[in-house]
Amino acid sequence: MSGKHFPSGEPSQPQQATDDSGAPETLRDEVAHLHEAMKSQRDIGMAIGLVSARFSCSTEQAWRTILRVSQDSNTKVREVARVLVSTHDGSADAESLTLLGTFVHHLPPSGWPVGTTTGDDAAP
Repeated sequence: MSGKHFPSGEPSQPQQATDDSGAPETLRDEVAHLHEAMKSQRDIGMAIGLVSARFSCSTEQAWRTILRVSQDSNTKVREVARVLVSTHDGSADAESLTLLGTFVHHLPPSGWPVGTTTGDDAAP
């Protein structure tokens, strides 16, 4: 066996940080960061699916399209995804619609519909 040996009956104690003054704030920041990362991951996955369905392409092609839009517009991938998803579901605010306007010329020629879709939209 490797590691530290603790005599029987003596539980191991977790290491204590020497300065606990910022621990609760650090933990809250980390939890907030993880929540944001999970939301971004979900939005990116949804955006890949939306682009794939809208432009009748594979998910790999959809991912590359989102990356290209991100790079060409100098916008983070998570922001591109958020805008595409919010525009699709009709919850886009004015800022998102403005960003969508900068993305449109980076998307395939048929563009991106604004507002909720009914499923009757013709794929390009």
